[in-house]
Amino acid sequence: MRPIPATIRETLERSSIPDALLAFLTIEHENLPEPILAVSDVLDYVWRGHVFQGVPFGFRLASDNDAAPTAELRVKNVDRVLGEAVRRLPGRARIRVELLSSADFDLTAVPRTEIGTATPIYAMRHFELIDVTGQPIEVTGTVMLRDYAQEPWPGVSATASRCPGLFR
Repeated sequence: MRPIPATIRETLERSSIPDALLAFLTIEHENLPEPILAVSDVLDYVWRGHVFQGVPFGFRLASDNDAAPTAELRVKNVDRVLGEAVRRLPGRARIRVELLSSADFDLTAVPRTEIGTATPIYAMRHFELIDVTGQPIEVTGTVMLRDYAQEPWPGVSATASRCPGLFR
């Protein structure tokens, strides 16, 4: 199980909490001119000096069992820009989802601005986005952490044709 501080765990497990949890999504790929930044709200937020576009989306927390961690991401295809950008990417995009409290932001400003230095409550970092499918209403994808234990080893074999100096 991933360690979550006791005070944060207690807050998350309460039946009602005074502040909303916001998920900040970052999608990066070498073919994107700049990262896609979204927040799970209808309004834009400024965090770490970057503007995160308000886009309703949902996700499941990463699994924590013997298999490689996986999760599911569902993004509402409101203006279809995000969905089209992600579906056209060749290969896997890198993805990061970080949960923050709405208490870390000035909710009277538009866009919402960070108060002090906001620290994520939970983070899924270094994940990859695979199996992206798009419908008119939403775009879904699987978020997974690469399981290096499943990689073929060695990746490159030292053969006489590849490394002739070893076989003299």
